[in-house]
Amino acid sequence: MSARIAIVTTKQPGTNPRMRKNADALSAAGYDVQVMYAFNAPWADETDRHVFEHAAWSHQRVGGHPQEASRAYALQRLRRQWARWTGNLRGTFNPNLIAYLHRLEQFQPDLVIGHNPGALPILSEWSPRGPVLFDAEDDHPGEFDLTSHESQRAAQLEANEIRNLTHISAASPMIGEQYQLRFPHLQITPIDNAFERTLQPEFQPLKQDTLRLVWFSQVVGLDRGIQELLQALSRVADLRIHITLIGLADERVRRDLESYLSSPHHTLSFKAPALEKTLLEELGRHHIGLAIENGKTRNRQLCRTNKLFCYPLAGCLTLASHTRSQAQFLEEHSEAGVVFESYEGLIRLLREWKDHPKALQEKRKAAWKLGHDTLNWETESKKLLALVGKILRDAK
Repeated sequence: MSARIAIVTTKQPGTNPRMRKNADALSAAGYDVQVMYAFNAPWADETDRHVFEHAAWSHQRVGGHPQEASRAYALQRLRRQWARWTGNLRGTFNPNLIAYLHRLEQFQPDLVIGHNPGALPILSEWSPRGPVLFDAEDDHPGEFDLTSHESQRAAQLEANEIRNLTHISAASPMIGEQYQLRFPHLQITPIDNAFERTLQPEFQPLKQDTLRLVWFSQVVGLDRGIQELLQALSRVADLRIHITLIGLADERVRRDLESYLSSPHHTLSFKAPALEKTLLEELGRHHIGLAIENGKTRNRQLCRTNKLFCYPLAGCLTLASHTRSQAQFLEEHSEAGVVFESYEGLIRLLREWKDHPKALQEKRKAAWKLGHDTLNWETESKKLLALVGKILRDAK
């Protein structure tokens, strides 16, 4: 009988590619995997349905849904509000804790893997009954200003719950180092956030009359460095440049960003979020993938975003702003792209690549090959499978 693994998360599968990749890899390795999740984003419902149609793992929603289970959803919202008012951290981060534990008792897993801070109370509570693993996708207290109430709450939650854990996987080496500093007792395994080679499109040679740049995230916001980029492009007003922004963007955000275009040779288009295969195909239609991080929070300095792995797989050359983790990544994988220290440096690179189209295509091919040979989930998931195998063996 195959070992049973429960993956618990307070987000929807459609919003969490890393969680889905973990579930897929563990299912493919022969484990009986069940994902327990909660509603958190209306736009992800359709993505969830598509994911479930193709998933080899089972799934259960916990805590209701605004339309499909409105009473349960209303109750969990009331529980969260009460928890905030009374200062109950567990209830604030996970108002469905008891329901998750009940589902785990029914499933009787051999291992529980948690994603997102709201999973920490579940893991802590379950740890006396069996092995648990937390996947730190970010330095969660470091996602905010360290003096903010949000950061202090996340840090207190971790201090309360992680003391009962022994294993953490981390989405970048620097995130792992930060958790090791705070919790020296932990065994930490860095597992990069790569994507499946099976999603890789064929390499596309592109026309060079227009330099095509692309950026993506779940949401296109006004705090992501895009305005600064568009302002900087005014210094190459003579170059034909098209920028594609992929993510949810309301009309106000679109108008605001479009107002920064200052040259008739520069155009901007918006596309909705898409599942990974469609996303990679779209990325492959561009010369350069932008990984512009403002680095203002500790987490932004330490994380390796999805962009760093999607761009090479799609055949985009990565142009990354300088953060500690992005600089480390592109030092390790120089074929993937280049770090720019300033927008003056970015402008020099764009002009150089526009003036040397053959060199740009060769760099794109090298990035695509790196994605095919190394920077993919087939390579990186071996670390997850080895870690899970060790935890299960040690638990016997």
